[in-house]
Amino acid sequence: MIIGYFDIAVVGVLILINIIFWKKRLTYRIGCFGGILIFGLILPLISQRLEINKVLGVGEAYDDTKMLYTYFKFVFYWVIGACQIAIISRKE
Repeated sequence: MIIGYFDIAVVGVLILINIIFWKKRLTYRIGCFGGILIFGLILPLISQRLEINKVLGVGEAYDDTKMLYTYFKFVFYWVIGACQIAIISRKE
């Protein structure tokens, strides 16, 4: 499954944070740097690691092609991060 429970929770928390902090001002530099760091590297790696541990924990036989979909976690979070940066820049 490309989108797991962790990914759904992250999107839900992101929506709540956007609602709560909509009126507060963030500088464009802080918002972009934070968005690139969080959505470009940290969250995809955590999500990928959780998915790999879940498959390894089941104990079923797997090969590398079966786990190839975990690389799409990066693309998923990059799209969400680009949308988040667009939202931050639009607020200004």
